Amino acid sequence: MQEQVVTEIDLAALRAERLARLQTQMIARDVEAVLLFGEPNIRYATGATSMPVWSQSTFVRCALVPVEGRPVLFEHPNSIHRSLLATEADVRPCRTWDFFDDVDHHARIWAREMVAAMRALGATGDLLAIDRAGTPGFLALQAEGLTLTDSALVTTRAREIKTPQEVSLLRLNGGILVEMLTAFEAAIAPGITERELLAINASTLLKNGGEYLSTNTVCSGSNTNPWRAEATDRALEAGDLVFLDTDSVAVEGYFFCVSRTFPVGNAPTTAQRALYRDAHDWLAEMKELIVPGATTEELAAKAPKLDDRYMAQRYEVMFHSIGHEEDSPSLCYPDDVQSNPGRVIEENMALVVELYAGEVGARDGVKLGDQTLVTTNGLEVLAPYPFSEVLL
Repeated sequence: MQEQVVTEIDLAALRAERLARLQTQMIARDVEAVLLFGEPNIRYATGATSMPVWSQSTFVRCALVPVEGRPVLFEHPNSIHRSLLATEADVRPCRTWDFFDDVDHHARIWAREMVAAMRALGATGDLLAIDRAGTPGFLALQAEGLTLTDSALVTTRAREIKTPQEVSLLRLNGGILVEMLTAFEAAIAPGITERELLAINASTLLKNGGEYLSTNTVCSGSNTNPWRAEATDRALEAGDLVFLDTDSVAVEGYFFCVSRTFPVGNAPTTAQRALYRDAHDWLAEMKELIVPGATTEELAAKAPKLDDRYMAQRYEVMFHSIGHEEDSPSLCYPDDVQSNPGRVIEENMALVVELYAGEVGARDGVKLGDQTLVTTNGLEVLAPYPFSEVLL
């Protein structure tokens, strides 16, 4: 799969497209420099990744992006050779304050290096947009006279419209997700455990060039209600429902969030069929409404009504943007405060439309969702896996 990616996707063009979008948003917000520790942001700005799960909980690598020119990737010293193969950025060793007793001393040295790099890159002001920093790093930057601001308006607005190479990559990753769902459904049988099914997801993802599972959402039987459970050693039983939310970080770090629910056996109950039908029909109707030019207020007002029986345990939003992570804009239920009011849906946004349906205290719940691309003709489903004919 990696060879296929190299053949089909121009990675140099992909990285150039993304950097251009990021710097355009910096210009629009009068930001001369952005400092990024978050793995999705570093990946977007530079194309390079290194130990992504571990580095999300430490401060061992960061990227400094100027409003013009190449970013500087401050990389874990032992990973520089790897990142040089994956980025056009200027790669330098990153000093960390983690793992030292004299934290403040090392954080101050790091902060001075960041300021020196900012000046060398042409940033003359003292405003620095940053996505996250541990307390030592935050205080050290302030001690150097910098004014810190949140980089989210720059990074999220840059990421929400997918570039041509990103669109090609999303479609390629969609094929991997279809393969994952196919293998998952084929393995469903009484006696297999939730964790064994989860291992099938991970195996399919990894062998095709994907990177890791972000969550462990494989749930069956009584574990399907309420939502937000994860895989256990529970063995599936005939008559169960079982669902997965793929939550996969796939090729080049793109997040894929597709949900399906399946029966265990071919004799679901009337109640299970009705529950599944409610979820299926809501999802189908919601997807039909999403077109370029629609606003979040309009979509919230027109959205199909989720049955009152399911509202107490509803999924947080009706859709959310997706790219290197779950993102904005999103659409909340009409009764909730809209997190992204007044936003306009645009072509080449990638959106996950999803829901959870399950009554409080009931045994069964259903999770369904599709990852889509907004096109001039509506939504293109990026991983077009069929719904359960048995449950329908």
